[in-house]
Amino acid sequence: MEDFKYILFPLPLIQEIFKKPKSGFSDIFDVGIYRVSQTLQINEYNALKQLMYCYYRGGLTKSLQRELYRLEEGNIFYRDEYYNGFRSYEFIPDTEIESIYEYCKEHLDLKNEIEEFSRLMKVKDVLAIKFDISSVAKIYKTYHAAYNGFHNQPLVSISQKMMFDFYKNTKTDYEKALFAMYAGIRSIIGNKDFAETTGSMIKCRMFGAKNQSELELILSDKKVKSAYKQYTTDYHYKKMIKELVVRGFLQSEIGYNRRTYVSCKLDMKGLEDAIVGHIKHKSLNYKVKQFETSRLQAINSINHRLNK
Repeated sequence: MEDFKYILFPLPLIQEIFKKPKSGFSDIFDVGIYRVSQTLQINEYNALKQLMYCYYRGGLTKSLQRELYRLEEGNIFYRDEYYNGFRSYEFIPDTEIESIYEYCKEHLDLKNEIEEFSRLMKVKDVLAIKFDISSVAKIYKTYHAAYNGFHNQPLVSISQKMMFDFYKNTKTDYEKALFAMYAGIRSIIGNKDFAETTGSMIKCRMFGAKNQSELELILSDKKVKSAYKQYTTDYHYKKMIKELVVRGFLQSEIGYNRRTYVSCKLDMKGLEDAIVGHIKHKSLNYKVKQFETSRLQAINSINHRLNK
């Protein structure tokens, strides 16, 4: 079984925390759950077997339930009235599966819906949580359409433990804003040990924007703009960055030379060493580029003088 230590969701969804204080985080969680399900590999036979089990014992979505009733009325699918798919105490609904399998060959929408159902059922089992499959799928598709398929948007990776904490437990607006800042920083760090960034970029990402131009569009929403004004003041910004470290969201943060260095893996000494190495490497690269530029200029000058 898969072990989902992290849940991913697209960066733009962070703004929903501020747009919809009561349901925004729940929507983010649902989108994350759906994305987790999309990473799963499923066996077609097992998906159909699960479909039939839920058909007989309960648990299907209303949409799939209606579709199977329709196929039954059309004599495409035949229900096992006596044994409900069981043979010698083992669930083997092969006859039912065969009829649905043949039908799905020419009806890909149903095939995709069955596989979607199977994946989300698997997530339910692995994470041991309850959620309405139809609702999760609907919310994901709604946001997917609203945000243009999340095209070219960074992903935010949050630990399952933290996501569950914010999903299940009541949080203050300030705590939600802290989560938004952390999520934005996570989108900058990605899988790296640390990231070099700026305060302005952290503020962009905190509100679901990957750059300044996107932020300007997002701030057209009054609720988001109000939250932006509140939490991006110099006082709140510095306070929140420090709290992210104190509360254990971040492992370390160092402001140096008009840059902000952040890490979820390195302690302060580790980040200090990483910064020194990073700056030295940048300095060396800069000197190499200067040398290459001077060298090219010299070659062009030689050619020019020889061709006179």
